[in-house]
Amino acid sequence: MSEFYIAENIKRLRTYYGYKQQEIADKLHISRQAYSNYERGIRLPDIEKVVCLARFYKIPLDCLLLSPDPARMLKGENIYGKYAVATSAGSLIPMSGEEIKLFLRYKRLQQREKEEIKEFLAFKVACSERRGGKS
Repeated sequence: MSEFYIAENIKRLRTYYGYKQQEIADKLHISRQAYSNYERGIRLPDIEKVVCLARFYKIPLDCLLLSPDPARMLKGENIYGKYAVATSAGSLIPMSGEEIKLFLRYKRLQQREKEEIKEFLAFKVACSERRGGKS
């Protein structure tokens, strides 16, 4: 018999990211009560909901279903040995704990704030390249 950790994992991830049950339920287009039943293990989400949750939290499906603690990915003890972010192409980009925290903060910002950060980064990269060109 295989053990699934979906109930514990979705609660851990939701809590780690600071979401309310209603916010996740809205993303899944279900009631808060239905989502609560998933977290309590009373009911299992269908495959479509599981895929949606894995995409939402940006973790592999097997990690969401089978890992005893997928949030460990964000604490530096992930299944890949170091921090990593999966790209849409399925490759991994190693990141430090600080980089992951910045990335997660960025993801919670409003679009205008994200645009300001992109502009600032472009400015800093241009400054860095100019300094590198003079050395």
